[in-house]
Amino acid sequence: MSAGGRPVADQPTSVDLHLHTLVSDGDESPADLARRCLAAGLRVAACTDHDSVAGVAEFAAVAEPAGLQVIPGCEVTVTWRGQELHCLAYYVDLHDAVFRDRVDNVRRVEVAWWRDWFDQAATIGVPVDWATAARRFGADRVAYIGDYLDFFLDAADGDARFADYPRGDHARLIKEWCKPGQPLHVPHPWRPELAEVVRWVAEAGGVTVLAHPARAFPADEMPDRLADLAGLGLTGIEVWTTWHDAGDIDRLAGLCDRHGLVATQGSDYHGVRLKPWAPSPGLVPARAADPLEIVARLEAARPAVAGNRP
Repeated sequence: MSAGGRPVADQPTSVDLHLHTLVSDGDESPADLARRCLAAGLRVAACTDHDSVAGVAEFAAVAEPAGLQVIPGCEVTVTWRGQELHCLAYYVDLHDAVFRDRVDNVRRVEVAWWRDWFDQAATIGVPVDWATAARRFGADRVAYIGDYLDFFLDAADGDARFADYPRGDHARLIKEWCKPGQPLHVPHPWRPELAEVVRWVAEAGGVTVLAHPARAFPADEMPDRLADLAGLGLTGIEVWTTWHDAGDIDRLAGLCDRHGLVATQGSDYHGVRLKPWAPSPGLVPARAADPLEIVARLEAARPAVAGNRP
């Protein structure tokens, strides 16, 4: 079954390794997310905000005393062959100042890109600015893209150029206004290379998993893409997730077996408002037969000693 073209997340599981909070583009505080995870009956969870580990301690402070095992992590925005991908970093040392600064810098660049985008919007006559957006959404986080674009459309209310663009569905706005050569285009920000981030994570004592690859690659390209990616030091590939249908899951699980990668599981929960097809932590369209084995394999793959830095 599907909802709006998305697979329905109706299978409960005890392990969820992909969750977001208000630290990045989620809708709930880390503490509130932890309470949701406990209510869902999770045994293991990873708070994986984009380009930040700032929410992990608050999440763990609620989750761990209640018996929920927390895997520290984050989701790092990377580039590979010119394409944006997302990597889930697990078991990183939260006290590793070098790792924190590296991922924080990825976020800082993204925040600066949004500042430039709002500046660009002002140059075409829309009464909007980054300072107002930052007061609403936070100055040191990258909020959900749809919230930024709805904020822009609210500011453009009454502007005939934007009268026909609906709130909540921004594909046409992006296509017609934000592509290269169009009035709201701002060149994409710098992102680190995937292989570089795999090294960062290993040096911080962690392991790296490619998030929701079916979002990035067509099905017919997946075997070749993952064969190339497998040589970069990834530990695993996210397989059971709210972004993948049954065909994606079967295809990716087989490729993990072929390349010796850990097939992982995560809802990519952001909050019920933002992703209604991912309505709760611990719900996926299909689940791993033994999710605790995923955790054991990831933990076993951790570097014995973090690498030496120059």
